[in-house]
Amino acid sequence: MTDLIPSPADDLVALDLWRGEDVARLEAVLGFALPGPGKAVPVGSGYVLRVGPWRWWLDGDGFDGGAIASALGERGVITPLGGAWRRVRLVGDDWRGLLMLSGLFDAEVSSFGPGSVASTLLCHAPCCVHVLPDAVAEVYVPSSLAEHCFAEWEKAGWKIRLAAPAIWSA
Repeated sequence: MTDLIPSPADDLVALDLWRGEDVARLEAVLGFALPGPGKAVPVGSGYVLRVGPWRWWLDGDGFDGGAIASALGERGVITPLGGAWRRVRLVGDDWRGLLMLSGLFDAEVSSFGPGSVASTLLCHAPCCVHVLPDAVAEVYVPSSLAEHCFAEWEKAGWKIRLAAPAIWSA
């Protein structure tokens, strides 16, 4: 059985570029390549996830928001998202079954492996799934719908293991 371990996504920020031709310039300043559509890359102790046409999420405490904002100038914006999302780590060999049970999503397709990202509806909530190595995935759930998602997953027989008390209060 898969463990579902919720945690706050306090360090999550969105990076939006206004034009695609600015990607290379920003990558030179950042010192790492931004991932392509449907992909994520590890950077330091965090990850960069491509979640939209010119939108990336930076997840982790090693990103310098001030330096990124300065590099962006009028070409984009960086926005803190931590309070709007909760991260749920799915650990176990059957996490793909949970995703397919709670949404119209083929999580077993062979191309959906480590480093993949997908935005999809789970339990009627817009979620983002990031596949990690070793039978682990992280699902980003809107804070306002997290209780609903957990209630649906528990009804389906999945067990929630809280990482800390009062994890849902913000």
